[in-house]
Amino acid sequence: MLFYAILGIIVLVALFLIFRDDHDKSYNRSEKKAQRQSDNVKKSAVYSKKENSRPKVAPKAQAKPSGPSIKDQLLGEIRDAILEVTKAADNPKGIVGQFISETKNAIDSTVKEVQEALYTSASNTNIDVQEVIDLSFLDNLEYDEDLEENTETFDITGLRYHCTVHDCGKIVGVVKPEPSNVHDNRAQAVIRNDGKLLGYIPRTQLDWYEDFNKENVTCPFVGEIELDRSRAALVAEIKVILPSSQEFVREEIEAEL
Repeated sequence: MLFYAILGIIVLVALFLIFRDDHDKSYNRSEKKAQRQSDNVKKSAVYSKKENSRPKVAPKAQAKPSGPSIKDQLLGEIRDAILEVTKAADNPKGIVGQFISETKNAIDSTVKEVQEALYTSASNTNIDVQEVIDLSFLDNLEYDEDLEENTETFDITGLRYHCTVHDCGKIVGVVKPEPSNVHDNRAQAVIRNDGKLLGYIPRTQLDWYEDFNKENVTCPFVGEIELDRSRAALVAEIKVILPSSQEFVREEIEAEL
C-alpha cells in the first residue's frame, strides 16, 4: 500500500507541473500576440499606405530552445523516482534489515556511553574509606560467646532500589532480621552503619543464611558495592560475621578494609 501511495503522489505532482507549464506557455503566447496587434494598429495609422503596398510575409517561426524541455526533464525525474520506489518494493527485507541494523548500532552506542558515564561517576566517588568508616556501631551489638567464630559470604539484592553509584565502595553495617516484612517474614535486611537500607539477603540464599545464623541474631558485615560495567548495574558481596565477640568482629572487619 505504501508503494502505491508514493507512486500516486509522484504522478499527481508531475501532472500538475506539466499542466502548469503548458498553461504558462499558452498565457505568454496570448499576451505577446495582443501586444503585437496593439503595435500593428499604431503603426498602421502612420504607415497605412506603405504597409498596404507591401506584400504580406508570413511570420518567422520561433526557434525552438536547444536541449530537453521542462516537460522532458520532469518526465525523466518521474521515471527515476518510480524506479527507486520499485527497487524498494522489490527488496523490502533489505531495507528493514538495514533499518534494524542501524537502530541496534545506535542503541549499543547509547548503552556504552551510559555505562562509561556510570563507571566514571563511580570512580570519581572512590575515597579513602578507612578514614571515614565509623565502627562505633559495634559497641551497640549484642555478643554471645556461645556462638562460634564464623563468617560467611553473601550477596545483596535490591541495590537498584536503594543505592546509586555514589554508594560504591567499602561498606560496613549489620544484617538484621525483619519478620514484619509484608513480602517475606524471613527477610534479612542489610543496613549500612549510618542506618541506610542497602537491600536484602537474596531469597535464593536464605536457606544457606539461616543454616549459618541458626540463632537468627543481628550480625555485623563488611563488604563492597561495585559497578558491573557489563550490565550497568550495582553489585555487592558482603562477609557476614557471627557476633561471638567484639574483638573477633573488629579483626574480621579491619582485615577487609
